[in-house]
This record gives sequence, C-alpha cells and structure tokens, in this order.
Amino acid sequence: MTTPTTLRLLTLPAIALALTALTAPARAQESTTAVDQAMLREAQGDYQLADGRTLSVQVGLRRVSVGVDAPPLQSWRAESSDLIVSPDGMRRVRLFRNADGTVDRIAFETDRVTR
Repeated sequence: MTTPTTLRLLTLPAIALALTALTAPARAQESTTAVDQAMLREAQGDYQLADGRTLSVQVGLRRVSVGVDAPPLQSWRAESSDLIVSPDGMRRVRLFRNADGTVDRIAFETDRVTR
C-alpha cells in the first residue's frame, strides 16, 4: 500500500471516532438535564425568607418562574439543580438539600449595583 491509500483508510475511522466523541457529551447533557429538571420540581413551592417576604418557585416543563412577595412570576433560568438565576443575573436562589434530595432551605442572594 502507498502512503496516500493508508492515510485514506485511516481517515474514515478517525472521522467516525470524532463524530462519536462530539455527540457523546450532548447525550450526557440531555440525561443530566432531565435529572436536574426532576430535582428542580422538588423545589417547587413557597418559602419564607428571613426578612418576612415570601418567595414562590414554580417549575414547568421548560421554564422556572420565581416571584418575591408578588403574584406575577418572572421567568428565571436554572443554572443547575441547586441554583436559579434571575434574567438580569443580579439575583440568585440557592437550594440546599437534605441527604434524601428534598429541599431543606433556600438562600436568596442579591448583588448591589454600585454607582
């Protein structure tokens, strides 16, 4: 065999291997997302904050909504099964879980804007 023929024969398995490697993380991410979504559903409910306000968390199929002392809920994004971030990125809800995975307590964090 000549060198170009050998390279051509090696290129085909290399392409197949590269395609497999590129699609594997996407499959792994899908299963992680399903687990995260199920864990987020466990966080759904109303929570009393230290300052007396009420924080509501609603988890749907494709979105997470959060409201603080107000019926209109905003769509927030779930960074993980333990962190929900507001659209502007200035507020966060951290979920602290028990050993069995249920939400034990939450922390509502805000960033101050310096002017």
